[in-house]
Amino acid sequence: MMKKLLCIVAALCLCAAVASAEAERFTLRFDEGFALSLPKGWVSYPAGEGPIRYALGAGDGTRYLYILIQSTQVDGYDAMRAAIEANVDCQSTSLLELNGREFAAFISPALNASGCATFRDGQLITFLFTPQDDSDFMLEAAQIMASIRF
Repeated sequence: MMKKLLCIVAALCLCAAVASAEAERFTLRFDEGFALSLPKGWVSYPAGEGPIRYALGAGDGTRYLYILIQSTQVDGYDAMRAAIEANVDCQSTSLLELNGREFAAFISPALNASGCATFRDGQLITFLFTPQDDSDFMLEAAQIMASIRF
């Protein structure tokens, strides 16, 4: 009986922890037809010029997510990986699947960033997280990308 009670209490604690974690996040929908679950307290920064469409991050300015959207002539994921690997600032490319969509993941030591990219409607959408040397943030980045919905 005691083991059953402990299992029930442990399950309730786990459910409470998951609910608490979800309460500390919000979903942001983007004009390009995708959504991400982000930590509460994140803000939008001016994106500036060039392919950076969105600049988001922690309100204290310590962690950033840049979303780049640009037209591309690259055809397919193998070509995308080759283009990333040809860039001297990028290494460690690999393919991964997030919610049924393929992404090319990479690390850019020169930018202290980790990223992943996918295709949608003739455009390359790149998600760039920095600083890459913040291991807690890289876990958060993985959670953010696991939440993506198209």
